[in-house]
Amino acid sequence: MADRLIQLVGAEDDIQAICDRLEETPAYDWWRARPAEGDDKRHTLFIALYAADVQDVLDMVSDELEDHEDWHLYALPTEASLPDTQDEEEKERLAEKQSVSAREEIYASMRQGTALTRDYLFLTALATLVAALGLTSDQVAVVIGAMVIAPLLGPLLAFAFATTLGNFDLLKVALRALAAGLGVAVAVGVAIGLIVGGSPDNSMMDFSGVLSLRTLALPLASGAAAAMFVAGGNTTALVGVMVAAAILPPLAAFGLLLGGGNTGGALRALASVVSNIVAINLAAQVVFLLKGIRPRRWESERHASSVRVSLGVSVALVLVTAGVLFAAGHGITFGLY
Repeated sequence: MADRLIQLVGAEDDIQAICDRLEETPAYDWWRARPAEGDDKRHTLFIALYAADVQDVLDMVSDELEDHEDWHLYALPTEASLPDTQDEEEKERLAEKQSVSAREEIYASMRQGTALTRDYLFLTALATLVAALGLTSDQVAVVIGAMVIAPLLGPLLAFAFATTLGNFDLLKVALRALAAGLGVAVAVGVAIGLIVGGSPDNSMMDFSGVLSLRTLALPLASGAAAAMFVAGGNTTALVGVMVAAAILPPLAAFGLLLGGGNTGGALRALASVVSNIVAINLAAQVVFLLKGIRPRRWESERHASSVRVSLGVSVALVLVTAGVLFAAGHGITFGLY
C-alpha cells in the first residue's frame, strides 16, 4: 500500500527528465497531468510510493533539478490506498526501512520546533518557574511536570541533526534558540533564588553527589531514544524523553543556587547541565548516522565541514566532560565542591 504521494510541478522538459529517471527509483506508480490549452504550460507529475522510499525519490529530483527554476515539490501523506502489497519480500524490505523518515521531513519538523518565538521563551520561563517551585518545595511530581512542558529538547535535537548534515543555517537557528532558552531559564532561576534562596538542606537541591561518569549515562540513553523517535517521525513519544533527559531541573537549580549565593552548588548543577547537553548531542548524532541520515552529498560545496568532523568534535566534548567528571568523582574538584 503506497502511503506517500509526491506532487511535482514544473516545466515540461523538467517533468520529462524526471519521468525518464523514475525507472531507477522504487516508485510504486506515477502519472502525469498535462496543462490545458491557454494555461502556463507547467506540467504536474504525481508519484505514489512507500514512505520508506521517499528519500530516494527526493534525492533523485533534487539532483536532476537543483539548478533549474520554477519547480515545486510537495510530499503528502496518504490516509489509505488499495490494493495492499502481497509480496512478503517487499513487506520485509519496507519494514527494515520504515523506521526512518525522509531527511526533508525530519528537517521540516526540526525547523518548526526550533523557531525562536515569544511562545518558546514564555514556555521556557513557565517551565523553569514550575521546576524552581518544585525544587524548593521538594515535590518530585511538580518537577516532572516542568520537564514535560519545557521545550529545550527541540533545539538540542535540531542542533544534533544540523551537525549531522553539516547544515549551517539550521545549526545557527538551533544554537540561537538553545542559547536563548538556557538564558531565560537561568534568569528565571536566579530571580527566584534571590527571593527564596537556594536551600542546601533541600534534598532535591543537593548536587553534592552528582559528579561521576554515571552523570553521562542517562543523557546518552535519552538522547539516543529521542533521535530514534525523531528519525522515525514519532514525535509524540518525545514527552517521555523530555522527562528522561532531565535538562531543566539542574538548569533551574543552577539559577536558584546562584541567586541564593551557593556558588559551589551552582557550579555542580551547571556541570550536570553541560554533561546532559554534550551527551544528548553525541548520542543523537550517532543514531542519526546509524539510521542512514546523511547530507545528499557527503562533502557539499555549500557546507564547509563534514560529518566526520562534527562527530569528532562531539566525541571530544564528551571525552573531556567524562574526564572532568571522573576527576571530580575521585576528589579532584576543579572548584566543584
